[in-house]
Amino acid sequence: MNYAFILFMAATLSACITNPDVKSREVSPAQSYHFEGDDTSTKITGLLEKYGNDWAYHGAFLTVQIGDERVIVRKPVDQYNFSGEIGGGIYREKKVIASCNGYAVTDRWTDVSCTIFVGDEETVTLTF
Repeated sequence: MNYAFILFMAATLSACITNPDVKSREVSPAQSYHFEGDDTSTKITGLLEKYGNDWAYHGAFLTVQIGDERVIVRKPVDQYNFSGEIGGGIYREKKVIASCNGYAVTDRWTDVSCTIFVGDEETVTLTF
């Protein structure tokens, strides 16, 4: 009987961790960036999904899109202040990293900005 309870709890916790309740979805304004060698600018945008319960946020997921390619897809952002570096994709054979910083506006709201790097090149800063 104890084994069944432990198995049930493990399954429940696993479901909570992999599919948290998203409290807000924030889309950053699209920004244009001119990559070296291109004739035109490329649009870069992002989606920040903050999750948690009724009382507090517990973290966020970041998705970044460069042009038509999603290069960072639903990578977790730090659960306390939404700050840190997130890698997770390749664009034009270069690693893409988002360096994010959260700024508490109130005890229930944090503004977030993420600077996007493609290889060693700093491109745009997305705001959420």
